[in-house]
Amino acid sequence: MNEIQQTDEFVSAFGKLVSGKSNYKPVIEKKQIVIKCKNCGIILDECEKFCHECGTKVEKPVN
Repeated sequence: MNEIQQTDEFVSAFGKLVSGKSNYKPVIEKKQIVIKCKNCGIILDECEKFCHECGTKVEKPVN
């Protein structure tokens, strides 16, 4: 879904739909997802599969 929202075609179509005018550029905000280890509470990167402090498997939050 994020890949679709970043294309110029999507932004242009969404802008025209929202404003009724062509060439309107909407600002699409993205919510920052903070992933914390459920065992030690350290903040992790999205790409990590295991905590680098305690080794616990990282569970991704469901959107």
